[in-house]
Amino acid sequence: MKHILTIIQFFALIFFVQFAEGQKTEFLKVQSEAAYPFMLYLPSDSIMKCHPPLIIFLHGRSLSGTDLNMVKRYGPLDAIERGRTINAVVAAPQVKKSQSWEPEKVITVLDYLKRKYTIDTSRVYVIGMSLGGYGTFDVVGAYPDKVAAAVALCGGGRTKDACNITRTNLWIQHGKRDRAVNYSESVKMYNAIIACNPKANCFLTLYPTLGHGDLAHEFMKDTLYNWLYKFRLQQKSPADTGMADSLKKIIIQDKDTAAIEKKPELNADKKPDNKKPDNKKPDGDKKYYTIKKGDTLYAIALRNKTTVKNLCKLNGIKEDAVLHIGQRILIKE
Repeated sequence: MKHILTIIQFFALIFFVQFAEGQKTEFLKVQSEAAYPFMLYLPSDSIMKCHPPLIIFLHGRSLSGTDLNMVKRYGPLDAIERGRTINAVVAAPQVKKSQSWEPEKVITVLDYLKRKYTIDTSRVYVIGMSLGGYGTFDVVGAYPDKVAAAVALCGGGRTKDACNITRTNLWIQHGKRDRAVNYSESVKMYNAIIACNPKANCFLTLYPTLGHGDLAHEFMKDTLYNWLYKFRLQQKSPADTGMADSLKKIIIQDKDTAAIEKKPELNADKKPDNKKPDNKKPDGDKKYYTIKKGDTLYAIALRNKTTVKNLCKLNGIKEDAVLHIGQRILIKE
């Protein structure tokens, strides 16, 4: 009997482990408690008891609308779904189409979470991409006393906010092959911030071979989160950033791009060559994908183990091209 119970417990344990591993991460939809509806991720109970930090993610234009599921297309929630551990409360609000991020509305998300959960209010971080990159500059420009650190990816801002931004810790990132938002937008903001305070804890990383959508890969890396977690409000020591003071100018980053960028970007201004290649592969070797609702070039590239630039090259389109439901695009030649 004892052996039978042991065997039953053994198989029960296997079933439990397999069930737990097969479970999907659950997110909460918070619809009316703040000025923006938002998707919410809460870490484990053990983490919640320790007053975790809060990350507010501001999405880009392509995720705007009224379907909250869209905010999982890229960003920290997408990273969590793909298996990344983020020991923080993560809130991803959503703006409606044709709207821009308004700092005072973003802060209502923070205010609600402060009332509802025991987050560490000295470790509130804002990260945003594209339209959300602009929103990040706007939020830290308006509320530098509420944000411990921020990361603005492929965005831009208003130079009049530069002096306020010097009161927080900011990492600006941009691809030099970005055709949707020129990297000069980030350089402009960096220069304005440093001009206001040469000792500001502000970094600019330029990726020589990356375009607009490629920066979404940053949400999967330890580097971004580890940098944020080093900061609390009123903490601005460059020694705590993990970056040498000599690098606190413009960082040209290419060491992490080799796996992403292997081919040059298609020149959109160049007319297509009508000559047939000598070694053209048969059409049967080609792989196509049919666009579905909510698809983005980045999400398609990630699912098919390719890059946004390669998709653009194969299809003769730009990174900010509008995708239509039912449209077929070439994934592989």
